[in-house]
Amino acid sequence: MILYVLRYWPTLTETFVHDEIAAIAARAPVAIAAFDPRGDPHTAPAPAPVHARPHRWGWLRALPSLLREWLRAPAIVPPRVLWLTTIVRRARRVHVHFAGEAAVWARLACRRAGVPYGVTVHAVDLWKPHAALADVLRDAALVVTISEHNRAVLRDRYDVDAVVVRCGVDLARFAAPPAPASPPVVLSVGRWVPKKGLDTLAAAAAILDRPATVVLYSDAPALPSVEVRGLRPRAEVAAALATATVFVLPCRRALDGDQDGVPVVLLEAMAAGLPVVTTAVSGIPEIVDEAVGWVVPPDDPAALAAAIRAALDDPAEAQRRGAAGRARLYERGCIATDTHAAMARLLGADVTSL
Repeated sequence: MILYVLRYWPTLTETFVHDEIAAIAARAPVAIAAFDPRGDPHTAPAPAPVHARPHRWGWLRALPSLLREWLRAPAIVPPRVLWLTTIVRRARRVHVHFAGEAAVWARLACRRAGVPYGVTVHAVDLWKPHAALADVLRDAALVVTISEHNRAVLRDRYDVDAVVVRCGVDLARFAAPPAPASPPVVLSVGRWVPKKGLDTLAAAAAILDRPATVVLYSDAPALPSVEVRGLRPRAEVAAALATATVFVLPCRRALDGDQDGVPVVLLEAMAAGLPVVTTAVSGIPEIVDEAVGWVVPPDDPAALAAAIRAALDDPAEAQRRGAAGRARLYERGCIATDTHAAMARLLGADVTSL
């Protein structure tokens, strides 16, 4: 069995984790160990059996197995690590998405059980590192990351040679957009966190001076000049991409150091044939340039509004860049079948059915 260890499950905004687990589960036995639910609505059914960390009275039911595990090697160990170890012992290898708290606990559990673990480093786990990150990376049998930018940082800061496996999208889920909507739709999708730069989008929408509807799928508060629709199921977001005119995500490096890696929703917008307007933050320039969209400085509402105007004022150019974006996903290895096959090989899953 391959065990995926996750801090939160289910999580609506981490569809890339769900899709990878589903793909690996089609090739080999897989299970999920999750420490906490995030409480997101509209999440998809789990693609593999889920072991949820006990809460409240659940610890009483788990007590016999925790005691047996502790007696194997008595030591001062957090109960959550003992609980995880009882599951890890059934696995032949473990993989963790995000090198945060779950990876710290997985490292301790895997050391007790003698099972190798790997970790995929994404964004917040690298840019807001915890004290044990170096230990997690050093002891991992496999370190994966989602961009060459991250790979260089891991090499320079931690002397780790990571394998780049990009997040991939299933092109079959995204059709090229129909005739442009009237009035045009400027679409954005993302959590209301500083690194997404959605406040910059709101400021740009206020000065856009074009007949367009700015739509945001987010947990953001009410914003002037923006139609906020909340966090919605991925099928609804895909439908919105199919009817949008341009996609915008003005990422930034937040004051606490956090920044995106390569936002999957950018890849999904490109898969839908949309031109994208974004910023040159982190690994984004590896995928997006002026051939497939418009790249502006972070925290610059005027530049963002100008780029959106450029896309709206020249539909032919916007369509050309959108079509180039869909092709770019093939060029840069962002196709789900390829990325999932790469992870299957790295995890030692049965690849005969690939």
